[in-house]
Amino acid sequence: MTEIKAGNVARYCKPSNLNTNGIPQTSAFQRRTEPKEKYLSVYLLDFFDKETELENIIEIKKYMTEVTGFTCKPNGSFAILNIQKSKHYIFEEISSEIFYREKRLPHCGLFHDAEDLLIAKLLAECVENNYLIKDIPDSTTSPP
Repeated sequence: MTEIKAGNVARYCKPSNLNTNGIPQTSAFQRRTEPKEKYLSVYLLDFFDKETELENIIEIKKYMTEVTGFTCKPNGSFAILNIQKSKHYIFEEISSEIFYREKRLPHCGLFHDAEDLLIAKLLAECVENNYLIKDIPDSTTSPP
């Protein structure tokens, strides 16, 4: 798997992982234990090469819906992480490395060997932008 060293990624956050203001919490960045996940799923925002971040988010949502069959909940969101900044922040905070690796682009995996809850907390602190699904133009959503 090729490592991705630059750019931005989007993480879909389900409604139960957002606070009352729609901000992603630590739980949005934890790997599932059942079934046990080896990485956190994210999508390479720059893959679609659109002019704005929002246009790229629209493309990622469309890809998730049409290609993977995933349905985004209207009260969910897409959290944006910068690859370089998140890698640097986590290394500075706990001297641990995270890696973003290609899976099937635009899908990527965020890999790490550190304690999951701590990494999840730090990743939540790295969120640079957040898009509520219900506020994304032309979005297809499922009932709440």
